[in-house]
Amino acid sequence: MTTKLSIIIPAYNAEPYLTELIERLAVQMREGVEVIVIDDGSEKRVTAKLAYLADWLRIYRQKNKGAGAARNRGIDRAKGEYIAFIDADDLVSVNYIEKILEKCEHVFDVCEMSWKSLNSQGVQFDYKLKNETDRLPNCSSCMRVFRREYIGDTRFTEIKDATEDEDFSRRLGYLESDNDFRREVITDYMYFYRTYVPNSQSKEFKDGKRKTKRVVYYFNRVTKDMKALVEQIKKDDEMNEVWLLTNHNELPELRRWCQIHTPMRMWAHYAKGEPYSGIELISVPLKADIVLYIHQIHIVGGIETFVYTFAKIMQKYFSIMYVVDIAPPEHIKKMSEVVTVVTGRKQVECETLIMLRILDKIPSNIAFKKSIQMCHACKSSPNLHIPQQCDFIVNVSEASKKSFEEEAKDATVIHNLISIPTTEPLLLVSATRIPAPDKGDNEKRMIRLAEMLNEKGIPFLWLNFSDGQLKNPPRGFHNMGLDMNAAQYFKKADYIVLLSSTEAWSYTLLEALTQNKPVLTCPFDSAYEMGVKDGVNGYILPFDMKFDVSKLLNIPKFEYSYDNNKIVEQWKKILKRKPKRSGGSMVKVRVEQAYKDLILNRCLSRGYETYMPQKRAKELEEKRLIKIIGG
Repeated sequence: MTTKLSIIIPAYNAEPYLTELIERLAVQMREGVEVIVIDDGSEKRVTAKLAYLADWLRIYRQKNKGAGAARNRGIDRAKGEYIAFIDADDLVSVNYIEKILEKCEHVFDVCEMSWKSLNSQGVQFDYKLKNETDRLPNCSSCMRVFRREYIGDTRFTEIKDATEDEDFSRRLGYLESDNDFRREVITDYMYFYRTYVPNSQSKEFKDGKRKTKRVVYYFNRVTKDMKALVEQIKKDDEMNEVWLLTNHNELPELRRWCQIHTPMRMWAHYAKGEPYSGIELISVPLKADIVLYIHQIHIVGGIETFVYTFAKIMQKYFSIMYVVDIAPPEHIKKMSEVVTVVTGRKQVECETLIMLRILDKIPSNIAFKKSIQMCHACKSSPNLHIPQQCDFIVNVSEASKKSFEEEAKDATVIHNLISIPTTEPLLLVSATRIPAPDKGDNEKRMIRLAEMLNEKGIPFLWLNFSDGQLKNPPRGFHNMGLDMNAAQYFKKADYIVLLSSTEAWSYTLLEALTQNKPVLTCPFDSAYEMGVKDGVNGYILPFDMKFDVSKLLNIPKFEYSYDNNKIVEQWKKILKRKPKRSGGSMVKVRVEQAYKDLILNRCLSRGYETYMPQKRAKELEEKRLIKIIGG
């Protein structure tokens, strides 16, 4: 028999709600209906009672990828002419399937259904459709049934980890009243939304615990000359849910990248545009792979040098945040050039906390899964001790480890990194016509190369000789005007630059090569014909400018040998290593009753969330001091 309806249920740690939902669907099952459950990497594998393991129920398990990816897999597996989505922690009416199949007798693209809140906790919703012309104001796909052909190749975003429905609705266009598609309406309540589920996606999204955030723009009037706003909102929409609140909009194309609404009160993680008092800003916890923490630091010293060098080198491999309570402005400025610097008591979350000084206590505003205690000192006093509460201890030398004896017996020795010096600023010279449409994207490549050098912190001076000028040139690029003797500057240059899409025969390259000056050029045929060899007499840069710009540097050679790469690998190894604890793996907990934690040596307030060994967490949970809320 042909499958008429496919019901797709993405599920992640959704018990016991999922069982209740399957039971509700089982008693109303009909021929031509299938239920597809996508277990999105639940900690406890999704199963079903044997009584329900029938032809109409299929369960697929995948690694945790989010609701969007789970729904997409369900769509790809579905056989039905029509597709419905149900979230595993919600519920449907006792005649949900019957009512949908009745509507399927009429060909429709989208069928909307009345819905309301299931329980009394949290914000209450009640959307009762009154007639066939009434419409739902919300974007949720769960309150709608879609014809498979209407969905076509459109799929849910797998980049965002929240608000997948909002993105899906804009790309399909089912919220737009002027779009040409066939609609049906079920006025009875068909869907019941559970308004309060601990650690639900919607709650985590609002609390700022998801990568996806809500960005709200406000402009009283959006006019045609505000074209730059399209690119700004388009960029924000890549990862976030974007709203535009305005009384007047002359850029209808914005509807593809955001929801547009008249000004109203709403919450947001970030507010942009004109000032507007109706936006309630939600504080977002700062996040990073690694947090370097120190209570107080000075301008000059061993730890000061370590912090800067470590952050500068290791930020290539991890996202790093530097948290300091007391520091000179000069130090803050220097560190801000390398990583994000946090002062004050802002909430911070990270995978690994690195304590920089053994005299400091772990700060209460930093939540972490793993911790490392650095020891930059030798034991110069009987009262000097290495704290033992961290997962790992790292001494900067064998001498340091040896001086602390028993306290450092399990410590790892990692020597301090050193910043490898680079050459003097590069001198780049070019003699390129501007504008030069016959040379393709030459100007764009020149701008991009200068930006790449700046992004990498590579100092350079670029002189371009032309009768035209590059508008708004990047830092380091200089328009020199027209000079018939520009070739004399070639003798001083580190590189001669020509980034055309094509050249029949280039005198710029020819003059550079005959003066034994390396060139930077693109892979057009005549460059090879002229004898340009990548890495031999210059560099052949790809047309899309995607390459490691650091290769343009000439690193000086020294008699002193220092294996920087080995140290990087040591750090990478310990940062990726799982902690070894007698108390078992780490679990996430929430403090239910304020108490002083003797192991952490600080008072924990009610509602504070952190990680601790599973064995200890269970002991404290039995005392009703904390509650285990996740792995």
